[in-house]
Amino acid sequence: MYRNPRLAPGPMQPAIRRMRECDLDEVLFIEKSSFLSPWSRCAFENEMRAVYAYPMVMTQEFLPRIQGYLCFWILSDECHILNLAVHPSCRRKGVASRLIGNLLDVCSRKRILACHLEVRASNQVARSLYGKFGFQHEGVRKKYYSDTGEDALIMKRRIS
Repeated sequence: MYRNPRLAPGPMQPAIRRMRECDLDEVLFIEKSSFLSPWSRCAFENEMRAVYAYPMVMTQEFLPRIQGYLCFWILSDECHILNLAVHPSCRRKGVASRLIGNLLDVCSRKRILACHLEVRASNQVARSLYGKFGFQHEGVRKKYYSDTGEDALIMKRRIS
Protein backbone atom coordinates (compact mmCIF):
# COMPACT_ATOMS: atom_id res chain seq x y z
CA MET A 1 0.00 0.00 0.00
CA TYR A 2 1.21 3.50 -0.80
CA ARG A 3 2.32 5.14 2.45
CA ASN A 4 3.22 8.70 1.48
CA PRO A 5 1.17 10.72 4.00
CA ARG A 6 0.73 13.57 1.52
CA LEU A 7 -1.03 11.22 -0.86
CA ALA A 8 -2.53 8.69 1.57
CA PRO A 9 -5.85 7.34 0.35
CA GLY A 10 -8.93 9.07 1.71
CA PRO A 11 -12.63 8.49 1.11
CA MET A 12 -12.40 9.22 -2.62
CA GLN A 13 -8.61 9.09 -2.95
CA PRO A 14 -7.18 6.22 -5.04
CA ALA A 15 -5.00 3.64 -3.30
CA ILE A 16 -1.94 1.76 -4.57
CA ARG A 17 -1.69 -1.89 -3.62
CA ARG A 18 -0.35 -5.21 -4.83
CA MET A 19 -2.13 -6.66 -7.88
CA ARG A 20 -4.59 -9.50 -7.17
CA GLU A 21 -6.12 -12.24 -9.30
CA CYS A 22 -9.49 -10.41 -9.20
CA ASP A 23 -7.85 -7.39 -10.90
CA LEU A 24 -6.73 -9.25 -13.99
CA ASP A 25 -9.74 -8.70 -16.26
CA GLU A 26 -9.43 -4.92 -15.81
CA VAL A 27 -5.62 -5.03 -16.03
CA LEU A 28 -5.83 -7.00 -19.29
CA PHE A 29 -8.30 -4.46 -20.74
CA ILE A 30 -5.80 -1.67 -19.95
CA GLU A 31 -2.90 -3.74 -21.31
CA LYS A 32 -4.67 -4.45 -24.61
CA SER A 33 -5.70 -0.79 -24.89
CA SER A 34 -2.11 0.36 -24.38
CA PHE A 35 0.29 -1.91 -26.26
CA LEU A 36 0.78 -3.43 -29.72
CA SER A 37 2.04 -6.66 -28.13
CA PRO A 38 0.18 -6.94 -24.83
CA TRP A 39 1.21 -9.21 -21.99
CA SER A 40 -0.92 -12.31 -21.50
CA ARG A 41 -2.92 -13.23 -18.41
CA CYS A 42 -0.24 -15.84 -17.70
CA ALA A 43 2.48 -13.16 -17.74
CA PHE A 44 0.63 -11.16 -15.07
CA GLU A 45 -0.05 -14.32 -13.04
CA ASN A 46 3.69 -15.08 -13.12
CA GLU A 47 4.41 -11.55 -11.87
CA MET A 48 2.01 -12.03 -8.96
CA ARG A 49 3.78 -15.27 -7.95
CA ALA A 50 7.43 -14.25 -8.32
CA VAL A 51 9.09 -13.25 -5.01
CA TYR A 52 11.19 -10.52 -6.67
CA ALA A 53 8.25 -9.02 -8.60
CA TYR A 54 6.07 -6.11 -7.52
CA PRO A 55 2.92 -5.89 -9.64
CA MET A 56 1.04 -2.86 -8.29
CA VAL A 57 -2.35 -1.38 -9.16
CA MET A 58 -3.90 1.99 -8.46
CA THR A 59 -7.53 1.50 -7.44
CA GLN A 60 -10.56 3.63 -6.74
CA GLU A 61 -14.09 2.96 -5.52
CA PHE A 62 -15.87 3.84 -8.79
CA LEU A 63 -15.40 2.68 -12.38
CA PRO A 64 -12.92 2.13 -13.78
CA ARG A 65 -11.87 0.45 -10.53
CA ILE A 66 -8.28 -0.12 -11.74
CA GLN A 67 -6.88 3.20 -12.94
CA GLY A 68 -3.44 1.88 -13.84
CA TYR A 69 -0.71 -0.58 -12.94
CA LEU A 70 3.05 -0.83 -12.67
CA CYS A 71 5.12 -4.01 -12.66
CA PHE A 72 8.72 -3.92 -11.47
CA TRP A 73 11.35 -6.28 -10.15
CA ILE A 74 13.74 -5.75 -7.28
CA LEU A 75 16.84 -7.87 -7.62
CA SER A 76 19.60 -7.29 -5.08
CA ASP A 77 20.06 -3.51 -4.98
CA GLU A 78 18.48 -2.70 -8.35
CA CYS A 79 14.96 -2.11 -9.60
CA HIS A 80 13.82 -2.85 -13.13
CA ILE A 81 10.55 -1.35 -14.41
CA LEU A 82 8.84 -3.80 -16.76
CA ASN A 83 5.37 -2.49 -17.50
CA LEU A 84 3.35 0.65 -16.80
CA ALA A 85 -0.07 1.47 -18.23
CA VAL A 86 -3.05 3.66 -17.40
CA HIS A 87 -6.73 3.11 -18.20
CA PRO A 88 -7.67 5.17 -21.30
CA SER A 89 -10.21 7.27 -19.35
CA CYS A 90 -7.65 8.04 -16.61
CA ARG A 91 -4.72 9.20 -18.75
CA ARG A 92 -3.18 12.62 -18.19
CA LYS A 93 -4.57 12.75 -14.65
CA GLY A 94 -1.42 11.92 -12.67
CA VAL A 95 -1.98 8.16 -12.34
CA ALA A 96 1.39 7.19 -13.86
CA SER A 97 3.15 9.81 -11.74
CA ARG A 98 1.55 8.43 -8.58
CA LEU A 99 2.60 4.90 -9.51
CA ILE A 100 6.19 5.99 -10.17
CA GLY A 101 6.23 8.00 -6.93
CA ASN A 102 5.14 4.88 -5.07
CA LEU A 103 7.85 2.85 -6.81
CA LEU A 104 10.52 5.35 -5.76
CA ASP A 105 9.23 5.26 -2.16
CA VAL A 106 9.50 1.44 -2.19
CA CYS A 107 13.03 1.68 -3.61
CA SER A 108 14.08 4.18 -0.94
CA ARG A 109 12.71 2.00 1.87
CA LYS A 110 14.49 -1.05 0.47
CA ARG A 111 17.75 0.88 -0.03
CA ILE A 112 17.80 0.27 -3.78
CA LEU A 113 20.71 2.00 -5.52
CA ALA A 114 19.30 2.40 -9.03
CA CYS A 115 16.21 1.87 -11.14
CA HIS A 116 16.24 1.22 -14.88
CA LEU A 117 13.85 0.48 -17.74
CA GLU A 118 13.53 0.16 -21.49
CA VAL A 119 11.18 2.44 -23.42
CA ARG A 120 10.33 2.65 -27.11
CA ALA A 121 12.44 5.33 -28.76
CA SER A 122 9.25 6.77 -30.31
CA ASN A 123 7.33 6.96 -27.02
CA GLN A 124 7.85 10.63 -26.22
CA VAL A 125 5.10 10.69 -23.57
CA ALA A 126 6.73 7.92 -21.54
CA ARG A 127 10.23 9.33 -22.04
CA SER A 128 9.04 12.71 -20.77
CA LEU A 129 7.31 11.13 -17.77
CA TYR A 130 10.41 9.20 -16.74
CA GLY A 131 12.59 12.26 -17.35
CA LYS A 132 10.38 14.22 -14.94
CA PHE A 133 11.38 11.70 -12.26
CA GLY A 134 15.11 11.98 -12.97
CA PHE A 135 15.57 9.02 -15.30
CA GLN A 136 18.30 9.65 -17.83
CA HIS A 137 19.19 8.07 -21.16
CA GLU A 138 21.88 5.41 -20.62
CA GLY A 139 21.99 3.53 -23.91
CA VAL A 140 20.09 1.82 -26.71
CA ARG A 141 18.94 -1.75 -27.29
CA LYS A 142 18.81 -2.07 -31.09
CA LYS A 143 15.66 -3.68 -32.56
CA TYR A 144 14.48 -4.54 -29.03
CA TYR A 145 10.75 -4.65 -29.84
CA SER A 146 9.93 -7.74 -31.88
CA ASP A 147 6.55 -6.41 -33.07
CA THR A 148 8.07 -3.45 -34.95
CA GLY A 149 11.84 -3.89 -34.75
CA GLU A 150 12.02 -0.54 -32.98
CA ASP A 151 14.93 0.35 -30.73
CA ALA A 152 14.50 0.69 -26.98
CA LEU A 153 16.15 3.45 -25.01
CA ILE A 154 17.62 2.38 -21.69
CA MET A 155 16.83 4.90 -18.97
CA LYS A 156 18.25 4.85 -15.46
CA ARG A 157 17.84 6.76 -12.23
CA ARG A 158 20.05 6.56 -9.18
CA ILE A 159 18.16 6.32 -5.90
CA SER A 160 19.51 8.38 -3.01
